[in-house]
Amino acid sequence: RFLLLPRPPTEISMAASADAAPEVDTSCFTNDSAMMIAYERALESKRSDALFQDPLAAALAGPKGEGLSEKFCAGCGYFGLDGWPEFHQTWTAVRTRFIDDRVKEYSQAGSFAQLVNLGSGMDTRPFRMEEYGGFSGGTFDVDMKVVNDSRKEIFEKILKDPTAHCPVHTVNLDFLDEATSLSAELAATGHFAADKPTVFLAEGLIMYLGEAGKLKLIRDVTAAAAAGSVFVLQFMDATATTPNALTQEEARAAFAENGWEQARFWRFGDEGLSFGRFPADRFEPSLSFSFAIAVKA
Repeated sequence: RFLLLPRPPTEISMAASADAAPEVDTSCFTNDSAMMIAYERALESKRSDALFQDPLAAALAGPKGEGLSEKFCAGCGYFGLDGWPEFHQTWTAVRTRFIDDRVKEYSQAGSFAQLVNLGSGMDTRPFRMEEYGGFSGGTFDVDMKVVNDSRKEIFEKILKDPTAHCPVHTVNLDFLDEATSLSAELAATGHFAADKPTVFLAEGLIMYLGEAGKLKLIRDVTAAAAAGSVFVLQFMDATATTPNALTQEEARAAFAENGWEQARFWRFGDEGLSFGRFPADRFEPSLSFSFAIAVKA
């Protein structure tokens, strides 16, 4: 069974507040969101011009993924994308490919010992991407214990224990808990090389953490990151539709304050975050769907 867990507002609940927006039950949606994203990855994988292939996604979509996606896409106007109901399916494809390309780049560079996936949820990359074999220390999948327990059950019973391309270390962490830290929980695995450059990935996480939590996440990653580490951060810019999320200006300031440099930013529709899928003739690049990458000095 999929556990349904309460969290702060996600893309689903934000779209649900718009005029003529989708009627989605947002009281319990952690795995609702995961099923929706899995369905959208599966949908992309069926295309003849697919940006990636995720053979595990269809099973993870469960019975609700398609319906959730369709209802959510009806809220396109909330994000200033009126008349483009496929916007989120397209965004899922684009963001997945963007991260896949970064994983390939950093794996092939040979200078990163490991990858830390923050808010890993039901991510399938270690199982579908051979490039994960380039991380000698493996990947550290970090999420709340209840999410990780659900993931374990789903991967065992639904996906039949697929084989990963590198060691996968599960790390239980509540990102808002001041009593523990990312550094401590990574160290507790006995496998994390704290002195080695690491790829830190946060996909679909920081917008859940609120006003205090968003900056805490950057501080916590900083404390765990050796010099030369890379932070790949997907966020919803608060200047658009997400009041408690992260602005590009806040991200720049937080990176600089915490010793990150070479910060680069992309909006959905910018060159490098489109792959020919964003209708630039109809819309300006969307702040609501953004990425940042920075390097630890």
